[in-house]
Amino acid sequence: MPLVVPPSLEEMKTVAPGRRNARPIIIGQTISQFGDYIAYVSLPLFVVELTGRGLDLGLTSAAESLPALLFGVTAGVLLDRTRIKRILIAADLVRATAFGLLAVGAASGAISTWMVFLTAFLVGSMATFFDSGLQAILPHVVGSDELVQVNSTLSFAGTLAWSLGPAVGGLLVSQFGGFGVAFGFDAVTFLVSAAFLTVVKVRSHAIPPARERFGTALKSGLRFLFANRHLRWATLGAAVINLVFAPLEALLFLLIPDRLSGGITVPGFLDFLFLNQAEVGLFLALQAGLGSIGVALAPRIARRMHLGRMFLTGTALMGLGFGAMASMHSFLAVIPAAVAVSGLGWTNVAVATMRQQITPAPMLGRVVAASRTIAWALIPVGAVAGGSLADAVGLLPVYIIGAAMAVTTTVLLSATALWSDPVGSIDVPAPRPDLPSMP
Repeated sequence: MPLVVPPSLEEMKTVAPGRRNARPIIIGQTISQFGDYIAYVSLPLFVVELTGRGLDLGLTSAAESLPALLFGVTAGVLLDRTRIKRILIAADLVRATAFGLLAVGAASGAISTWMVFLTAFLVGSMATFFDSGLQAILPHVVGSDELVQVNSTLSFAGTLAWSLGPAVGGLLVSQFGGFGVAFGFDAVTFLVSAAFLTVVKVRSHAIPPARERFGTALKSGLRFLFANRHLRWATLGAAVINLVFAPLEALLFLLIPDRLSGGITVPGFLDFLFLNQAEVGLFLALQAGLGSIGVALAPRIARRMHLGRMFLTGTALMGLGFGAMASMHSFLAVIPAAVAVSGLGWTNVAVATMRQQITPAPMLGRVVAASRTIAWALIPVGAVAGGSLADAVGLLPVYIIGAAMAVTTTVLLSATALWSDPVGSIDVPAPRPDLPSMP
């Protein structure tokens, strides 16, 4: 069994406190995710411009999420055997290069759909290492009593980036430079993220076991994951929710102009926000901006209900929010869409914190990666199936089925340990003055 080596006395004198480590992580990820959400709207809009097919939107989403299924568990073992910080920086640099090349191709017009799929696959591959690595490194750079606060702040920062990035992306594509500028901006944000990670000080390192075989390490992570009833049910529940969420979110790029456009009156000088791609970006931005209010409440929710119930409450809100949104015929559907985003944020905070609190530090990389791999396994299936179904029978049936599946999953999981048994004693500290505070 690998050992966790604490920093030496000399290192303790020079290494910044955990809460100070949180600053560059949160700032870097906020900037990086802002660029991600510019790509989040610009990449599907680019596919819509190239082909206009729901299936191609699903394939783009599938290409980005498929690496988590192919490489996720393997990535976890590698994360436990090397310095995670180096992997995070390398993943950022590769993604910056990929989007930089896509920006050049889009600006020159020498690009086709398969290049978009390839870029999505490469970016998704690096995200598989980065996202699992970020969760695995947090307990080594911040204190255990700060995990809920930092996870909540990262989730809030991501939702805040989601509330601004799509609107900016829609405007960049429609009026200020086009797809090349939007993709180039995302490339720069990955470079910024890598720069902030270089100043993070790791307070402890897990030494990989000298003789543990790769397959043995892989099995031990999966065995621990499924032996713990909270992690087991949270991971399986997250897999179903991702199956539902993938097509519902991807198809918004068709649903908004088809069913949710208009229905409100705005001053004439704001009309440019509701033109073509800009309206899609604005809807997604408001969805996330309003949803961030609920995400910001996650630390307070964690004080009043244990993490399992927080997870299930989030899945219910996601299903009900998307169902209510699809039943409307106006831009005001952004309000229930924001409820769905709040629910998704609660589930993310809950499951990430459960993994970090329950899993022993030497196994954290492989358990986090295994859990994320299983949770993401159905995203490609959902994205492709949802896109194909939308092309065949229309958008509304896809949203009705998805909402019903989310609510049904919540009801079934309420009979497990997620609802009945708390995950240990979870003490959520009050926001500190040197961290971004929660409302």
